[in-house]
Amino acid sequence: MRYTVLRLGIFALCLVLFNALGAKSWLGLLLAAVVSVLVSLLLLRRQREEMAAALQRRIDGRLDQAQDPAARSRFRRGVEADNEAEDR
Repeated sequence: MRYTVLRLGIFALCLVLFNALGAKSWLGLLLAAVVSVLVSLLLLRRQREEMAAALQRRIDGRLDQAQDPAARSRFRRGVEADNEAEDR
């Protein structure tokens, strides 16, 4: 969440800057988008890596839970039973 807020903040600052310099309408929006992406790639590396690590932990947890037969949902058990019946 923090990474997203920082990216939006950088975009807003770029948009205000380009509007102040006279790049209004679509041109200012496009320039702000491009420059904010480049700036965030340079300045927000640590936050991006933290966010990626948190997402990976979350995915790993869900995969571990999905492999545990007792933790599977009733729907998923039904789908798996249906797939096994079709394979016979």
